[in-house]
Amino acid sequence: MTNGVSSRLLLCSTMVRFSRFPVRRCSLAVLVLAATACTPGSDAVPEATQLATTTTVTTPDRSDGTLTIGLLLPSSNPTLGQGLIDAAYIAVDRINDAGGVLGRNVRVIEQDEGLGDGTAAASIAALIESTPSVDAVIGPSSSLTALKHLDTLVAAGIPSCSPTATALALDNFPDPQRLFFRTVPSDSLQAVAAAELAERTGVQDVAVVYIDDAYGRPFAAAVEEALAVGTQVSRVENYGFVRSDGDLAEKARQVADSGARVVVLLAGSDDGAAFLEALDDTSFGSISDIIVNDTMRDPSVTPRVEALDPALRSLVRGVAPQAQSNDADEPFDPPGLFAAQAFDCVNLIALAAYSASSDDPAEFAPEIPPLARGGRVCLSFEACSMLLNEELAINYNGPDGITELTVSGDPTRARFDVFRFDDTGRAGIIQSLVAEVR
Repeated sequence: MTNGVSSRLLLCSTMVRFSRFPVRRCSLAVLVLAATACTPGSDAVPEATQLATTTTVTTPDRSDGTLTIGLLLPSSNPTLGQGLIDAAYIAVDRINDAGGVLGRNVRVIEQDEGLGDGTAAASIAALIESTPSVDAVIGPSSSLTALKHLDTLVAAGIPSCSPTATALALDNFPDPQRLFFRTVPSDSLQAVAAAELAERTGVQDVAVVYIDDAYGRPFAAAVEEALAVGTQVSRVENYGFVRSDGDLAEKARQVADSGARVVVLLAGSDDGAAFLEALDDTSFGSISDIIVNDTMRDPSVTPRVEALDPALRSLVRGVAPQAQSNDADEPFDPPGLFAAQAFDCVNLIALAAYSASSDDPAEFAPEIPPLARGGRVCLSFEACSMLLNEELAINYNGPDGITELTVSGDPTRARFDVFRFDDTGRAGIIQSLVAEVR
């Protein structure tokens, strides 16, 4: 199958496999009229987007004694998708080499999440109706896909783990059975990282500037909440903005004249760059630091960042979930963007089924969060399963050594990259920090 964006939409299913390389069967479907990119980090949530309401349906018995994992990842996105898929297969291969789960090899069924809504919906339906039955799903990668279609998987009684969907709106997904979990930190934890970076400046006056929509408002509230818990910052003012004529320039002037020393800017890449451009037309006031969120690393805004006054650009730093090791001599295993998170998803599902001695999602799904907190630390499926054989509680830590989940299935602590822009507008990592739920 050809990777990349196509004018046609391919629905790809994978032959059931137990190891090494997938063999895909692809059938041509309908023309794609519009495509939504699946990207790591935050998908800006449109104003009209709301969490889908879960419905109760009669679900089939999925237990057949063999753990079957479905992959709902964007194989048509070569930058992100193929690395996630490869990492998932590496995890399955190592699990099977260690003896598998329930005495059998783990099976994989793959569907392309695609770049558009129609592909994701069709692929989810195919996974739910697949033979053999899928016991758990890795994906979706996109926050927008998760917000729109996750209820379908939950209603079918299928647990899912996303390695890249960071949307804060997913924190409150209506999931009483707790079938959805993530190995990538939510934007609510990124808000803590931004607050911590602001606190490290030693400044007491902070302005939180945000795009005034369903993405920016809760993100800003999370940053303000994190700052309120700390003791360093004494005054926080917030400034919501929209891209209407005159509003952006006026809001930038208000921020520059506010007396705030630190500005935390929360927006999608285009809106964030637009606000920096508006701020560039001011005297910057007393601002000494500008902290931006992960979307500002988008290469599409590099020329706009390069065009900023060097004096302003030098004030900008950002935080983003760590996608891969920053040490070239010690890469994560497996390497690649968010590969460690996909690898963790597979291992946690397999360990949960191993611990529950069942491939029935109703039996093993509740086991997932407890496996990544407390207990004896272990770094691989093989090592962790040996501890489980001794009836010991385990604390699975994956390739990044920091996997830890809440009861609801979100990371409680995570590493974040701190980045700065060079003279060409490109983002470069300067350090990392660990943020924890406050």
